[in-house]
Amino acid sequence: MMLDDPLNEKRKLARTMHGAYLIGIVLVSIVVILAGYRSFRRIFSGFSRDFMSPFFACAVKAEDQAAAAGLMLNSKRTLADRLAATAREKNRLETENALLRDLSEENRKLRALLSIPRKTGYEPVFAEILTRAVASWRERFVINRGEKDGIAPGDLVVAPDQTGRAAVVGRIKEVSRHTATVITLYSDECHLSVILAASRLCGGLELASYSRRPMIKYLPADGTYAEGELVATSGISSHTPHGLPVGTVIRNASGHVATIRDQMFAEVEMKPFIEMDAVKFLAVYTRKIPQ
Repeated sequence: MMLDDPLNEKRKLARTMHGAYLIGIVLVSIVVILAGYRSFRRIFSGFSRDFMSPFFACAVKAEDQAAAAGLMLNSKRTLADRLAATAREKNRLETENALLRDLSEENRKLRALLSIPRKTGYEPVFAEILTRAVASWRERFVINRGEKDGIAPGDLVVAPDQTGRAAVVGRIKEVSRHTATVITLYSDECHLSVILAASRLCGGLELASYSRRPMIKYLPADGTYAEGELVATSGISSHTPHGLPVGTVIRNASGHVATIRDQMFAEVEMKPFIEMDAVKFLAVYTRKIPQ
C-alpha cells in the first residue's frame, strides 16, 4: 500500500492537468470563434448593405413616385389646404422656438443678476422694467420697485451685459412708493464719477450733446489715454459703489482717443457695456442703513 500511494498521486495529478488543458483549449476556442464571428459579421453586414443598396434605392424611388402620383390625384383645393396647414405648422414651430430662445435668454440674465458683486454698505434690489416710452427708449424707463424697497434718487442701476457681467445702466432720478424712474447713460440728466482702470485718472461721465455718446470730461490734459481702456465707477458719491464696470474708451469721430479742451482738460468718448435697448431685468444698489 505504501508503494501504490505515490503512483496514485501521479495519476490524479495527470488527470487534473489533462482536465485543465481541455478547459483551456475550450476557452481559447470560444474566444477565437467569437472574435472570428464578430469580424465575419462586420464584413458580411457591409457586403450585404452594398449588395442590397440598389434594391433599397429602387424601392425608395418607387415610393416617391407613388407619393407624387397620389398627390396628382388630389384637387388643387386639397393641395392648397395641405400647403396652408404646413405653413401654419411651420409658423407655430418658429414661434415656439423664438419663445424658447427668449425664455433661455431671460433665464441667463436672471442667473447673472443673482451673481452681481456685493458691495460693503450697499444692498442690491432686483427689479424689472415696468413701462418704457418709444420716444425715450434708451434714455429712461420706469421699474417696478420704489421707496418702500429702499430705493432713493441717485442710486446706481446695473444690469447684466452680453457676457453676464453686471455693468452700469444709469441712476435713479425719482421714486414713488412702488416705482422708480431710471435715467440711463444716454440721458442728458445722468452724471457719474468714473475712473480709468489703467491710468487711475478720474473724470465726470455725461452725455456729449454733439455726438449723443457718453463722454468722460475733466480728465487731466497731460494724461495718457488708450483705446479699449476699462472705465469703472470711482465710488466718490455715497450713492455709487466703487469699481463697477461702465464701458471702454473709444476713438472719437476724428480718429483721436482724447480731445484737449482749453489746454486744461481732456475728454474721451466711451462705449457702455450695456445695450440699453435690450435691458429688462436689473438691480439697484441701495445704501444699507447701519443697524
